[in-house]
Amino acid sequence: MKKIFLGLTLAAFLFACNNEKKEDKASTDATTGTATTDKKTTDELLDMSNGDGVKNAMMAFSKGDIDGMTASYDDNIKYRWSNGDSLTGKQAVKDYYNGRWKLIDSLSFSDHVVLPVRVNNVQTPYQAPGKWVLHWAFVHVKYKNGKKIDFWVHNDYHYNDADKVDLAIQYIDRHPLIEATKDLMK
Repeated sequence: MKKIFLGLTLAAFLFACNNEKKEDKASTDATTGTATTDKKTTDELLDMSNGDGVKNAMMAFSKGDIDGMTASYDDNIKYRWSNGDSLTGKQAVKDYYNGRWKLIDSLSFSDHVVLPVRVNNVQTPYQAPGKWVLHWAFVHVKYKNGKKIDFWVHNDYHYNDADKVDLAIQYIDRHPLIEATKDLMK
C-alpha cells in the first residue's frame, strides 16, 4: 500500500512540475460564429477631457437647450432606454426632449461621475468597440404641476470615428417620472 501511495504522490508531483507554456486558446462560439480568445482585454481609460462633451450636453439640457444637448450627436443616432424604448435620428431625439421640456419647470444635475473608456476588444457581439463615455448623475426636477422628484440616471455614449455620439443608452426608472407628470399629459 505504501508503494502505491508513493507512486501516486510521485506522479502527482511530476504533473505539477510541468513547465510547458500554454498558448492562448482560440475557439469559435457556435451560436454567434465569433472567435473568442482567452486573452485579457486591452481596454483603456481615456483622459478625463474626453468626457467634457457629455458634461456640456447635460448642462445644456438643464437649461432647456436641446440643440446644445444634441450638438455632438450623429444625424443617425440610436437613442435607447433600459426599458426597451428607443428613438432613431437626431431630429427624433430633439423632438422627444423638446416635448419633455414642455412639462418641466426646472432641472439640475449634481454628483456627476464621468468615465471615458476605449473598448478595444468587445466582450459580446452586441457591443461596439471604440470610445465610450459612461456618465452617472443625480437629477433634480420640478414639473410645471409643482411636483418635484430626485433620481439617479446612468447614460452610456458611444462615439463614431467622426467623434459624434452614434449610440446613447439611458438607464432610468421611468415610473416616478410618469407618475409625477400624468396630470400634465393630456
